[in-house]
Amino acid sequence: MYLYLSSTLFFYLSYLGLDKYGDDFFPNTTEIVTKKYRIVNSVKSVALAGLCFPGTTFLYNMVYFPTSIFWDELNMLGAVYAATDISALLYNRKCHTSTTIHHIVVQLFYFYCYFMEFNMKYGVVRGIGIYCVLSSYAFLVNGRLALRFISNKQLEYYVNVTSLYIYITSCVINWIIQ
Repeated sequence: MYLYLSSTLFFYLSYLGLDKYGDDFFPNTTEIVTKKYRIVNSVKSVALAGLCFPGTTFLYNMVYFPTSIFWDELNMLGAVYAATDISALLYNRKCHTSTTIHHIVVQLFYFYCYFMEFNMKYGVVRGIGIYCVLSSYAFLVNGRLALRFISNKQLEYYVNVTSLYIYITSCVINWIIQ
């Protein structure tokens, strides 16, 4: 729980710092794509990208060495993933209803796993853990959201196409595993 709380604080303070000093990098473009929206999605994209390596290690160990899985690894992955969402919800209250629902559901899943002590033998903890890791692979989707309506249309196009393929692939793999 300490990792969840400290990560939430870290992400929230990151948002505040970028809000104060990031005017050139995070312009408002529409009523929905605001500076706060860009900041949240940029930070979340970087955080999820950072979860990819430990997530891959966790999945590898889960498949090939199931008796040596360290449940603390799943706690770390889930805590950081959930912290990106709760800090975003606290910082950027002006978001779409479906985004708010997503952030709340992620919190509920994290707390369920926490109270189940991340024991992947009972309940749906295993599925939630796999979902968390595979969702982090789609980090570019959040990067794509941060880049919406930028002036460099070619970059935006390539990020859109790449993130679409990554998102579809991670969803299909997740659905097959689930």
